[in-house]
Amino acid sequence: MRTTRARTITSTLVAGLLLVPATAAVAAAGTDAGAQRAEGSFVASVDFPTLQARDVRGNKCEFTVEGTLTFSGDVVGEAVGTTTAVIFAPCDDALASPPGTSFDVFRFEGVFSGEVLGDPTSGALSYAGVTRVGGAIDATVILDGDDGARAVVRADAQVAVGGTYSGVARRS
Repeated sequence: MRTTRARTITSTLVAGLLLVPATAAVAAAGTDAGAQRAEGSFVASVDFPTLQARDVRGNKCEFTVEGTLTFSGDVVGEAVGTTTAVIFAPCDDALASPPGTSFDVFRFEGVFSGEVLGDPTSGALSYAGVTRVGGAIDATVILDGDDGARAVVRADAQVAVGGTYSGVARRS
């Protein structure tokens, strides 16, 4: 019974992270005549010396670490921020293993500076999703430019490396 409840809570959390923000944002972007297809790649740089870990309920570990996401393609620039991840392993195991050894749910919150579809912008950027055992990431990136520029893209990535993205964006 307890395992089933944990799986249900985890599934609900993952669905909330992945589906709700992306669906609402894509629907909003789709009503804007300026929305266009956007794709490219990004590199994730993790500042491992800033890593803080703490045990959390259910034999899990919460990591907090600083880092930078560097984008190229239709979104170009850098987002500097903090990632918080709940890793489905005790902290002793998570700290002794390479990133991606255990399943996790994560969220990066940062400040972006660069360009969307060739126009300069800056603003809040979030990158949230799941890391599967082996390090493959399924996530959504949402950029909210201070000047009205916006990007909502799906990321296909590898933990602590980066990957590719595709979705929609609009200029300011």
